[in-house]
Amino acid sequence: MYAVVIEYDPQNGSYGATSPDFDDAVVGVGKTAEEAVERFRNALEGHIAFLRERGEPLPEAHYAVTSIEIASHFV
Repeated sequence: MYAVVIEYDPQNGSYGATSPDFDDAVVGVGKTAEEAVERFRNALEGHIAFLRERGEPLPEAHYAVTSIEIASHFV
């Protein structure tokens, strides 16, 4: 399982999805976070198929994602 990072770009009002395990080789962009993730998934599946066709190894998953809550007086 690969970690996916979703970022919002307020300048153009879109979201981008990437994975640090793929060094920006795969990107999904959309008007919503869900759309960006779905486009990322499609691009990742194509990229993995390409790597397999070339006989190249898939990168190992090195990242995990979690969320933490910060006390309101720090925000």
